[in-house]
Amino acid sequence: MRIPVFLADAQWALLLALGLLVLTAYRQLGRVMGRSGQPAELGPPAGSQAGKIDYTRLSGSPDGPAGQVAAFTPGGGQPALIAFVDPTCPSCEELVTALGAAREAGDLDGARVLLLTSDPPAYLQISAVFRATILEIGRPLDRDDLEPYRTTATPLLVAIDAAGVVRAAGTAVRLAEVRAYRQACELPAPPDLLPVTG
Repeated sequence: MRIPVFLADAQWALLLALGLLVLTAYRQLGRVMGRSGQPAELGPPAGSQAGKIDYTRLSGSPDGPAGQVAAFTPGGGQPALIAFVDPTCPSCEELVTALGAAREAGDLDGARVLLLTSDPPAYLQISAVFRATILEIGRPLDRDDLEPYRTTATPLLVAIDAAGVVRAAGTAVRLAEVRAYRQACELPAPPDLLPVTG
């Protein structure tokens, strides 16, 4: 039995395409593995001054109705927890649930809690957790406001003390982690460094 020439050619072409696909996948895997060894830059560094964020309210709050433009201005004597979350992110839903539970338990008393999302307002309807939350949700007006916060991934929780200084920033999803971030807002101010003398 003889194999037609076009079938033999097709087999060789498929083998060559498969080889190129394997080489491409190997190169991509090498790039990803090379990047994963680099330190993550998620959130502002502790001790830095938190920046102001102008946003549109996506849900009503005691301070104003949905659709109103508002501003988060750090400091002013009130600590704050700012959570950068998206309704399409399962870990973000866990953080929103933990923040809501901490608020109801009284663990967040005295602190402002603000959820910020970059997703369109209609996306809030995707998640039952986001639809039911009692926390204020906003959408930043200007991406430049977010640069100092280094929001390269969600969820990101930032603890800011009453003077507007970042005390902790990173990923959090559990109630115990939310409580720890709230306690970080109450840490005493670090002492000024002594000047270096030579």
